[in-house]
Amino acid sequence: MGKITVKVTSEEMQELKKLAEIVKNPHLPMSDRRIAKTQYESIINYAKNTNRGFLSSSV
Repeated sequence: MGKITVKVTSEEMQELKKLAEIVKNPHLPMSDRRIAKTQYESIINYAKNTNRGFLSSSV
């Protein structure tokens, strides 16, 4: 699967960065990491569906 780029607001980007750190942290419980991943994906999907166009994303 290739990289998908989505335009997000600066607030969303800050939240995405926090969630990505949680997902990548092997010292946290798997349940917390799964919740963070779901929240991350929800923000990305919301940004896609608000017709902002495509610009930046990570993870």
